[in-house]
Amino acid sequence: MASVVTIESTVVSDRELVARCQDGNAAAFDELVRRHQGRAFNVAWQLLRNREDATEVAQDAFVRIYRTLAGFRGECEFTTWLHQIVVNLSHNKRRWWRCRGRQETETFDGDRQFAAPTVPPDMAAAQYEFARTLSARIAKLPVPYREVLVLRNVEDLSYEEIAVVLKCEIGTVKSRIARAREALRESMKGDGLPKH
Repeated sequence: MASVVTIESTVVSDRELVARCQDGNAAAFDELVRRHQGRAFNVAWQLLRNREDATEVAQDAFVRIYRTLAGFRGECEFTTWLHQIVVNLSHNKRRWWRCRGRQETETFDGDRQFAAPTVPPDMAAAQYEFARTLSARIAKLPVPYREVLVLRNVEDLSYEEIAVVLKCEIGTVKSRIARAREALRESMKGDGLPKH
């Protein structure tokens, strides 16, 4: 009878999990999926603004990772590689939309919590509305601007990691972030939202 291998996510690094996967440990791959499926979905949703398509992209990202993990050499962090795959699959999904004449649609998960449960209800409502408005403004930015803002401000990637994900120079990343933030500030004028 085969023994069940348990992975403790607080102890084992992504790098170690990848090595175990490459040695054929299925439980290690399950742990990578469990650990990062929310991140994959969040990036896809921020870029596509459609729940079903974001779910599909996140799932496809892990299928692609599973198929190509043997060749992953660890030249970047696992999460950087995951972001790169999710961004590329999101681009593919947008191209698929354009080829079929589909317009971009936004689905919103009304159950998403933006405020901590200890925040007073009136403040929680204000934070929720601010997050929803800001999210809608980001969704209207051109895709290159949206990508850099999501990777920098939502996923907290460094400029270097974003350059790897988007396959461009660090100067390009910095320039896009500056332009994206300026475009976002312009779009928020008159909304009563903070401009910083």
